[in-house]
Amino acid sequence: ELSPAFDLFYSNRGVAYYDKGQTDLAIADYSKAIGLNPNLADTYTYRGLAYKDEGLLDLAISDDSKAIELNPNESLAYNNRGVAHFGKGLLDQAIADYDKSIKLSPGYPLTYTNRGLAYQNEGKLDQAIADFNEAIRLNPKNAHAYFNRGTVRQALGRTDQAVADFSRAIELDPANARAYLSRGNSYLSNGRTEEAIADYSKAIELNPIYDEAYSNRGAALMAKGQIDEAIADFTRAIDANPKYDEAYSNRGAALMAKGQFDRAFADYSKAIDLNPKDASAYYNMACFYSVKKNVQESCTWLRKAVGKGYDKWEHMKKDPDLGNVREAECYKKIMEGK
Repeated sequence: ELSPAFDLFYSNRGVAYYDKGQTDLAIADYSKAIGLNPNLADTYTYRGLAYKDEGLLDLAISDDSKAIELNPNESLAYNNRGVAHFGKGLLDQAIADYDKSIKLSPGYPLTYTNRGLAYQNEGKLDQAIADFNEAIRLNPKNAHAYFNRGTVRQALGRTDQAVADFSRAIELDPANARAYLSRGNSYLSNGRTEEAIADYSKAIELNPIYDEAYSNRGAALMAKGQIDEAIADFTRAIDANPKYDEAYSNRGAALMAKGQFDRAFADYSKAIDLNPKDASAYYNMACFYSVKKNVQESCTWLRKAVGKGYDKWEHMKKDPDLGNVREAECYKKIMEGK
């Protein structure tokens, strides 16, 4: 039988295993340490973090809670439990944990970043920005905080500020493919298509199976009229992720532009099969039937799209793909909300 004096040996070796990415061995050592001494608050915190990394969120919450019970001033345990609550979609509980962690350790920038993410997911964007600002103030080299603030600023339509934040995130972490993707999205929304394509290409260079980067580069190429190149990118996105419904929708639109209606119909149908809640996929089908001059079927799908939440009314009024149904009574009733 091992002496209780070995508890810190196992705990420390667990930390070493964790630092090497050997999470399973770390958990085993933390468990041995706790078995020898069940009052090691820090070790519960460490094991909770390892459980979180393994996706075992309930076990992580249990360990963080035990650490807090043993040491109510364990700020890291509150932060880590907040991360686990966030992972389970329990945003209010996550924010409460982050609040407590910040009260105990107000100088820890990561907790502000984490709370900012929770606020962002709750739609409290101004509070999210405030937290990201504080995280950056505490650590001006915090690439994650810049990236997250850029994401919120883009959602608020502050595209130039978003580009500046993504650029700073890239400067601090040049291997961050997501930052290139997000800056590309900002460029594309601002009509800076060439810069968007360059960023998507860099994201793909960093991550050759980045499905979203291929799909978004395809959309940018579509905007330039490079339909064949766009189709190739949408296909690469689908190859990387066969369940990527948006890539099927995008490829369907490109095939429509080429007059390849049977293939477009197959892609639109696949997009709906993969994500029956996506209103834009139903809208695309309405456009398909309009182009095919099937007025009633087009109206049927347009009504489904609106029922699923499609609300781009100005776009519907101008979209040339709906030109064949615009004078139809069924279209007028949909537009009148009837």
